Amino acid sequence: MGALKANETVLIHSVGGGVGIAATQIAKHIGARVIGTASVGKHDEMRALGVDHLIDYRTEDFEKRTRDITAGRGVELILDAVGGESWKKGYRVLAATGRLGMFGVSSLASGTERNILSMLSMLANIPWFQFNPLGLMNANKGVFGVNVGHMWDEIDRLRGWGEALMELAARGIIRPKVAATFKFDDAPKAHHFIQDRRNIGKVLLVP
Repeated sequence: MGALKANETVLIHSVGGGVGIAATQIAKHIGARVIGTASVGKHDEMRALGVDHLIDYRTEDFEKRTRDITAGRGVELILDAVGGESWKKGYRVLAATGRLGMFGVSSLASGTERNILSMLSMLANIPWFQFNPLGLMNANKGVFGVNVGHMWDEIDRLRGWGEALMELAARGIIRPKVAATFKFDDAPKAHHFIQDRRNIGKVLLVP
């Protein structure tokens, strides 16, 4: 759905997570440039994995830094699982014909405890009216969402995607990274590990 091409630039949020690492590997295989957001402690490893430019989301404004990196042009694709204000800022930093891909709302989980104020703030920052048809046409931008959980009636399509990914893995283009493993009984610890943003790669539960 992102239709990324060689020589385009993609901004990947949470580039140090399992999805972010896989997206980076696929983007580099395509021949695209990668800008990633991650805490500074993950930057060295992300550079080693091929990320061209890194932004510390805790201390830097990714919108401003992305404009600086691209000399004001913006990016052709954004992969955003953060949500809220991130969608709003990302839309602004799209280049002409750029696409904003939304596939999660991690900003809803700002800590280990439920935070109603944080949820309300996130909802208030969603650009409810910015992605209107006339605005999209005039800006020459696209917005799309992904929720595979709502595609179980598209089994053939999902199987095709899965087979393509498995082929890339067999060729060593996708190289999953496991940050940590936890026993099933320790699932709460695994969730805390992820919520503390300590993982580089996937966190697995094992018997």
